[in-house]
Amino acid sequence: MHIDNLQNRQHGFTLVELLVGLVIGLIATLVIMQTFSSFEGNKRSTTGISDAQTSGSIGLFMIQRELQFAGYGIPVVTGTLPEVAVNDRPYNRVYQQFTGTSQANIEAQIYAAQAAAKSAYEAKIAQNTAIVNAGENYSALRCDPAPSLSIDLDDDPGTPAVGVNVTTPVTITENGTQDSITIIYGDTQRGSLPSRITDTNAAIGRIAVSNNLSCREDNVALILKDINKGVTECQAVLLKSSASGFTNAQLDADTTTVLVDPTTIDFSKVAVGDRLACMGRIRQITFDINNNQLRKNGQGVLDEVVSLQAQYGVSNTGNSEIVSAWANATGAWVAPSVTDRNRIKAVRIAIIARNNLLEKNVVSQECTGAAAGPARVCVWGADSGLPAALGANWDRYRYRVYELVVPIKNMLSASPQL
Repeated sequence: MHIDNLQNRQHGFTLVELLVGLVIGLIATLVIMQTFSSFEGNKRSTTGISDAQTSGSIGLFMIQRELQFAGYGIPVVTGTLPEVAVNDRPYNRVYQQFTGTSQANIEAQIYAAQAAAKSAYEAKIAQNTAIVNAGENYSALRCDPAPSLSIDLDDDPGTPAVGVNVTTPVTITENGTQDSITIIYGDTQRGSLPSRITDTNAAIGRIAVSNNLSCREDNVALILKDINKGVTECQAVLLKSSASGFTNAQLDADTTTVLVDPTTIDFSKVAVGDRLACMGRIRQITFDINNNQLRKNGQGVLDEVVSLQAQYGVSNTGNSEIVSAWANATGAWVAPSVTDRNRIKAVRIAIIARNNLLEKNVVSQECTGAAAGPARVCVWGADSGLPAALGANWDRYRYRVYELVVPIKNMLSASPQL
């Protein structure tokens, strides 16, 4: 009797119970899939943003590193220079105790100190300029027109030489949100020290100098005039290679001679007393954007970099070191005169990198948008211009903007002579 009762109770699941269990299982599966999908989407966004941050910071570092070389090798200390003391620099500060002083009085004292420091600095600039103008000045940055030379930059005989303005440290080409930056510098390891020309021999392309220790064959050399004597025309020339029988070993042994490629020089414009300075081999680096890729000399180096923008930081005069305005490479700044070029003391750059994940919803907006936070894409406090550059759906990507100001050290060093 006991066994029969147990067998009667073992009847299994009913159809209703199976259906209820199936529904519960489906609901649990949907919850799990939604959670996984949300997690995966967040992970992709986070990873993509991390990639954008990496691309932006690396791109900024690459351009900054090259900009810091801009103009290296251009001889800038080539004449009579004033003495420069620490206190000659603008905006030096003396810290004061303002306890018990009203905010208005503090601001008045600070503004007065700024005005006095600026006035003293401008007076010093005027004094320094007078000293330079009264002495010799062989500044390569004062050459007018700026000397250029046809150079094979990549040492590949199969590619043509290109014309290079060897005394223009940096050139910005304006193209909306896709600017390009071209940087020029020499690779001399001996400081590009100018040497006095003591003799010339046009028949064999020979120039005798007081010392040629900064020169090597196939270097670019500058022949400079004393600007203060009213002659502003300079020459960029190419030193002869060993094909003439003049090798580096001989150059080291004979420290008072250089041989010049006759196709690059006008000997009638070279005189005893002029200066010759060797810049080394010229390097020209161009950064630009193509198909959402940052390129260096035409070769892609970083993906998902969608915008490169740049501006010149210019001073009021060439002999000032204070950046007073930011200028796009438009109008007069497309091809600035030598005078305006010497006012360029810094370059401001902005790189915009993006997460390559196309979101389902709008996640970005221009700087003038209503939302706050990282959704706003701003460049120097203004709209980025991305809608025109990227077209439809640009706002369904996430972006990171990186900005940097890079001083052009060569131009700052030359300020007293400009």
